Amino acid sequence: MKLTEKQKKIVDTPGNVIVRASAGTGKTHTMVAKIEKEIEENRSHRVIAAITFTIKAAREIKERLSVDSDGHFIGTNNSFAIEEVIKPFMRDAYGESFDSEMTTDYILKFNSYDEGITYISQKKTLGSYEKNYKNFIFELALKILKKSKAARLYLQAKYFKIYVDEYQDCDKDMNEFFIYLSDSLHIDLFVVGDDKQSIYTWRGAKPEAFRSILKKDKFTNFFMSENFRSNKQIQNYSNLLFEETSELYSEQTSLENIIFLKCTNQDWFQKIKRFWDENKSSALLRYSNADAENDANILRQQDMDFKYIPKPPIQDISNEAGWLYYAIAQFLIVQTYSVFDFIYDIPSGTEDDSRITGELKKSLEEIRTNIYDEDKFKEKVSKLAESLGYQAQSTDLNKLWETVCTEKYVDAFKSEDIMHRTMTFHSSKGLQFDQVILFVEDYNLQNDESFYNHYVATTRAKNKLIFISIEGTYSTCLFYQNLSKKLKQSNLKLNQLVTIVD
Repeated sequence: MKLTEKQKKIVDTPGNVIVRASAGTGKTHTMVAKIEKEIEENRSHRVIAAITFTIKAAREIKERLSVDSDGHFIGTNNSFAIEEVIKPFMRDAYGESFDSEMTTDYILKFNSYDEGITYISQKKTLGSYEKNYKNFIFELALKILKKSKAARLYLQAKYFKIYVDEYQDCDKDMNEFFIYLSDSLHIDLFVVGDDKQSIYTWRGAKPEAFRSILKKDKFTNFFMSENFRSNKQIQNYSNLLFEETSELYSEQTSLENIIFLKCTNQDWFQKIKRFWDENKSSALLRYSNADAENDANILRQQDMDFKYIPKPPIQDISNEAGWLYYAIAQFLIVQTYSVFDFIYDIPSGTEDDSRITGELKKSLEEIRTNIYDEDKFKEKVSKLAESLGYQAQSTDLNKLWETVCTEKYVDAFKSEDIMHRTMTFHSSKGLQFDQVILFVEDYNLQNDESFYNHYVATTRAKNKLIFISIEGTYSTCLFYQNLSKKLKQSNLKLNQLVTIVD
């Protein structure tokens, strides 16, 4: 995909940059193009860091890069804070009692910062706060930076730019950490996000932190609004959900791409068939996993081949070894995933790293051989982890075992082969489908969070949106009431945007 004029300008702009990128506007494509350009133009020893929230997103960036990324950091937020700040400089900031290897176990919870520090000193293990809106890892990393001159000099000497993806999902502590890198260490930041897609406020995400950077004078501000994913009718609907994008609305004479079906609990699955195309990819997105699984069962009974795709347990592993469990799962599940792919996924590895190929292949085959013996399986995984410099946590081993031995999780690694699926809209983020089916009762639109959720869900659709409106329920009434208020701000009514079917 070629760059648009605006994307080219973003790629060519030096210094601190913040990009507001609405859904479907090609933000990953733009960021990858900018990373490639700045790596190629760099003539010093310094490198970049591309920081994401998930291992999957980090892998996507790495796979898209057409330049050599060896030596550059491409990984998750937590792994950057842990591997680049906490582990190497904990002793310098807090004394010799912290001069030892430490592991990470987010199951371990504490109520205060001092309690967390004491636990590291005694147990050599990083944990997390009991309250999920506080972030111990990033609070600790920032305090280490402020205490340790060596840590500050190290980051300044190593990195010339840090890219942070999905910034709207950063919490207060993460934001303070990244702003410190920019304001105090003078490392350039490239921040990309969209506060309209902030669906994790329940776990501490602060979209206002993203908005605050828009006001910083030293950041060049861009807004990417051109949606390349969804057709114009779907763009119209999603843009009208927010004041800042409502001006992008343009009247359409054809309203056949968004269908509102007025239904009952007894006939919704039958009415879908009139508008759903079995030959095109589709997803039914729900708020809860229970509803997504139940709806898949109902649709299959109607000869609609939908499959429920839950989030695999290993996706909840966010420590520095998270990539390892994901790579092992892929090796065991995906036939085309080889030992060379595994090596490529090693944070410090490259495709040409043949030194460990033989031993690695032997270890992975031993894990495969023992996949039906839980104790031996975990023993072999622990041994492989240790050989790569990690200490396997029992909770992570349990999540890996559950992932590879449970059929419904295996499907998540073969999603390209599944044309029709049900899942939560949280799990659908970053995905796209020809057709998307939504229940309006999942979005009461009473607050920003509900609007964010609805925006993310609707913008997964490329060509068709089908809304299921179970008439007479309180949640459905709230949806219509609050959507009408929102549309009234643009002097529009719902029937000017969609086809309503009784």
